[in-house]
Amino acid sequence: MNVLYVIDQKPDGYPGGIEYHQLDLISYFVRNNMPVSVVFPERDSICLRSYKDCRIEELKYNGRRLDDHRLRDYETEVVFHKILDDTDADIVHFQSIRTLPLSLIEIAKQRKKKVLATLHEYYFWCINCILLAPDFCWFEDNETVCYKCLTMNNYHVPQGYVKERRLYIDYLFSLLDMVIVPSFYVREVCLSLYKGLTGERCKVVEFGVDKEILRTARREKKNEILSLAFLGNYLHYKGNKTFAELVKYYKNSESVKFSIIGNIFDPLMVPSSKNLFVAGGYTRDNVVKKIHEVNPDVILLLSNWPETFSYTLSESIASSVPVIATDGGALRERVASESAGFLVPVENPLPRIIEIIEDIKRNPVVMDFLNEAVKKARGRLKTVDDMSKITFAVYRSLLQ
Repeated sequence: MNVLYVIDQKPDGYPGGIEYHQLDLISYFVRNNMPVSVVFPERDSICLRSYKDCRIEELKYNGRRLDDHRLRDYETEVVFHKILDDTDADIVHFQSIRTLPLSLIEIAKQRKKKVLATLHEYYFWCINCILLAPDFCWFEDNETVCYKCLTMNNYHVPQGYVKERRLYIDYLFSLLDMVIVPSFYVREVCLSLYKGLTGERCKVVEFGVDKEILRTARREKKNEILSLAFLGNYLHYKGNKTFAELVKYYKNSESVKFSIIGNIFDPLMVPSSKNLFVAGGYTRDNVVKKIHEVNPDVILLLSNWPETFSYTLSESIASSVPVIATDGGALRERVASESAGFLVPVENPLPRIIEIIEDIKRNPVVMDFLNEAVKKARGRLKTVDDMSKITFAVYRSLLQ
């Protein structure tokens, strides 16, 4: 089996969720002594990286990163043909294609490869991949509305582009041998949006966590102050505005305290409050340790868009800490199925969060139930190996 991954940037440059997922899959191949390759664009070249026989080799091809979301590009297509020749891949798996032409999917299929795509966000529906402008548009399908929205948000696209792109992507979905999604929510969205996609070609594979982070047990709480922590990059689409409003509401409280566990990119969005502690960023390797150092009673996951999976939820469960999460997308699906915490309305979460906090203060015994539930959920988390084995089984089934 010879697998070629396609991703839109260097996977180990400044990795986010997509890149970490890619590296997880590559590590599974390497640990099992199987060859694998990944291709990604750089500023002035297209790089092919191959992992084989405990060696890493890189080849540079003419080409470059494209940031205008074009459907086709002749120069890149020629290079991709050459890469397919040089790798002799059986399977081409697209992880992200934001800086490459969409036509590469069609080319891989024309070359008789088995072709897969994993959907990490909603880029195939809109180039504004989180669909926030500034609020989530809930998959707006009016081309005129979409065009106005994109131009207002400084995307330079011609009139008619949205319709042409969606028609082409629907055609590409009809070509794909398999689409992998991380939650049932995304599966239902995809099947409703793309007529070219069928249920048997859309498989749910949950993203895994490193089994090493499951080795650290949570220490017991000893103080009486209710501690709530924001987990993840402190950004708009992660709900930092709601968090800031919540901290301001409790700024004079002696019974509630807050923490931010994650990178802060705009210090002006951090409220000034004596009961707020900024713990700073973390890595995948030390996230559970960082959470345990802060030792919150509840983690806040306040995304204002329907997340497709949520690594921060997995990290919260791995830390045995229940959550208060917005009820959109995979957060709703996963929190409800695991009884891992409370759900609040994604449209206006603040009033309900305050109600929950006050309920916990009056009836702290409710935390005993949630702590027990999240401990059980921790034992059911998929690991990277679990995820990789399922993905590998999909590859085998396609080749058979």
